[in-house]
Amino acid sequence: RVEAYFTPGDDVARVIVGHIDAARRTVQVQAYLFTNRRIAAALARAARRGVTVELVADARQHEAGGLPVVKSLDRAGVRIWLAGDFAAFHNKVVLVDAGTPSAVVVTGSFNFTQAAQERNAENVVVISGSPEVTGRFARDFERHRARASRLQ
Repeated sequence: RVEAYFTPGDDVARVIVGHIDAARRTVQVQAYLFTNRRIAAALARAARRGVTVELVADARQHEAGGLPVVKSLDRAGVRIWLAGDFAAFHNKVVLVDAGTPSAVVVTGSFNFTQAAQERNAENVVVISGSPEVTGRFARDFERHRARASRLQ
């Protein structure tokens, strides 16, 4: 199953939050920018209810202030790594319950920001029911996490 959403118009943050709220085991996020408090709150809720939540984010954006939610996510129990090996760690991915039949990938141009929701022309694709696709995203997440530095 493939769904597509677009801003302006669709409440993409609501779609992402809904998938995070439905997570039972894991949520793995790759982010370039991250300022959206609704999405951050959903990740914190998931971590507090026992879901393993992991974030790999762009190290330079963190240093420049483009990831202000990182501190609150860290306090909520989210495991955070910073990727600094690239000119830009430009991935925007939410992978829910990888390795299970209910695994879902959310990806597209949508940065996890208010601007992406309210002012930009963005897209998101939600893919479910494809172990091959979700497996590729899971392997990509693991590859980046292995190369990144754990938040201190």
